[in-house]
Amino acid sequence: MEKGLRKFNKYISLFVGAMLLIFQFGALNITKASEVIGEEVSIRVEAPDKTIIEGTETGTTAYEVLEKVLKKNNISLEAEDSQYGKFIKGISGVNSGKFGGYDGWLYYVKNGTKVEAAGLSIDSYKLNKGDNIVVYYGNFDTPYINTIDFNKEVIKENEPFEMIFSFKNFDYVSNKDIVHPIKNAKVTIDDKEYITNAEGKIVVEALKKGEHQYSISGYEKDKLPIVIKDRGKFVIDNLNKPLIYFNDDNSIKKEEVKKPKDIKGQLELTLNYIKNNSSNSWAALSLDKYGIKSDEGYLKTWVEEIEKDGLTELNAIDIESKIMGVTALGYSSYDFAGYNLVEELYNRNLSDFYNNEVAFGLLAYNYLDLKDDYKIGEKELIESLLNLKLSYKADDKNLVGWTWYGDKIDPDMTAVVISALSPYYRGREIEGIDNKKVKDSVDEAVKTLALLQNENGDILGQYGIASETNSFAIIALTSLGINPEGEMFTKEKGDLVSALLSYSGDNGQFNHDDKSKNNYISTEEALRALISLDEFSKNGVYDYYKGSKDVKNLPSFKIKESEEDKSGEIKETEEIVNDNVVQDNKNANKSSVDVLPKTGSLINFYSMIIVSFAFIISGIKKIK
Repeated sequence: MEKGLRKFNKYISLFVGAMLLIFQFGALNITKASEVIGEEVSIRVEAPDKTIIEGTETGTTAYEVLEKVLKKNNISLEAEDSQYGKFIKGISGVNSGKFGGYDGWLYYVKNGTKVEAAGLSIDSYKLNKGDNIVVYYGNFDTPYINTIDFNKEVIKENEPFEMIFSFKNFDYVSNKDIVHPIKNAKVTIDDKEYITNAEGKIVVEALKKGEHQYSISGYEKDKLPIVIKDRGKFVIDNLNKPLIYFNDDNSIKKEEVKKPKDIKGQLELTLNYIKNNSSNSWAALSLDKYGIKSDEGYLKTWVEEIEKDGLTELNAIDIESKIMGVTALGYSSYDFAGYNLVEELYNRNLSDFYNNEVAFGLLAYNYLDLKDDYKIGEKELIESLLNLKLSYKADDKNLVGWTWYGDKIDPDMTAVVISALSPYYRGREIEGIDNKKVKDSVDEAVKTLALLQNENGDILGQYGIASETNSFAIIALTSLGINPEGEMFTKEKGDLVSALLSYSGDNGQFNHDDKSKNNYISTEEALRALISLDEFSKNGVYDYYKGSKDVKNLPSFKIKESEEDKSGEIKETEEIVNDNVVQDNKNANKSSVDVLPKTGSLINFYSMIIVSFAFIISGIKKIK
């Protein structure tokens, strides 16, 4: 029996060893970077009881910079090739199996506000700008900090608060993420030391507003550490939940270097990308400004949806985007395949509209330059927005703005409302509307956007920083004639424009944040901002949502049904009829999915989360 048990243990050992390699090098498949010539990144090597070396090196893979920094400092490295990639046997005399288990050398990657486990072999991981590689000795259960939380939604200066340090990993047995609190670890905040309790918490003494450094460690004699030594920073601004930057100081500084402000060059790239990947109403609006006809294959799908469910079943926001999209494509929104989108929208009850539907209702109203008499008019929309305004104090500052839902100001929604109210801010008069009241509200909201900026120029939203927030704000400010690069919106390390450009991705695309790269929604909204900036530079003011078409004389959009020929077969070509003009519409015969580029989905995982959240919000009835 003992012999059989040894044999069983041998197989278990082989299995776990194989799983170690697979777990490290193959299973998760995260962070596949674009091809690079070489990136200078930070790297740190952590033994069980000390830091062996840290520094910066240039290379294309994590293994290449590890090899360079060790060789430069005369530190030994033993590695061998395996079917899963390079396997590190030993560094500086610390070899795998030191503690008699399945312990060995692993790594993880930090970049800005994210920490990711190894999903590729260390020689296969392609470096990204701003990467911070941590090579450490441990096993599957050795924690490193990838989650830091706070006990309050907003941390204010000079008030104590709790920080919670934990390690989150995926458990394949329970098939869910497991959060492990880091207990008995030494944490230093600036120069003050704390010890985490059983829940991974420390109570931090009152801190000043601004940037603060943290570090954590947990060395134990002749054992694996309680936690892998690490450090980073967080920012207290009295308005938002602190953002955690996991990177070491040296890589943080590299990350914060902004890209040059080449507005025209970026505009050309992004416009070209959207031109080749146009797929919605908003893309149509931007392309129409340059006389480019957007792909309209999805219009047939719209008609089918309306015929199936009825126009009355569409949400107001759906109709508003369709009105502007159909108009931008050169068709009448008064007769879209027999449906009057304008009449349906503006004859509804305004009290049933959500906050965002009121704002976009006014944008659509002005985009069409409506003169008709409907139940919902210009005056009613303006009054509704002014009544929805939020105003409260935070950090002894008066904050004014709007939100999608709830009682906390949202900078994205605030910027959209500013854009909607901008014609009246600039002097357009409507009977019954006090333009001074509009101007005062908008001026206060503009000041609030500036107050919500961080030191890099990013505007902090309810869920952190994102390129879309900067885009919305730029569109709003330029519609008022306010410079997004001016003194009010210039902070210590950047302004609103440099902040937006820092999210530029590949081939004209834009990132949502540091996790969601080359995001279509972010790219399309950035294009609106870039157009606004370019036009603002010429005229000193630019209203992106101001329409220019004679909407009453636009042709209707109709679909001509396929007919059977004499042989009884269905004709292959389906046509869209634009009054007397018949256009070949092979694209319209496809579904909206079919006409997407063959290189991959336009909406990635993070975009789906954002869209899903938007649908959730649209299902919550507005508090009256």
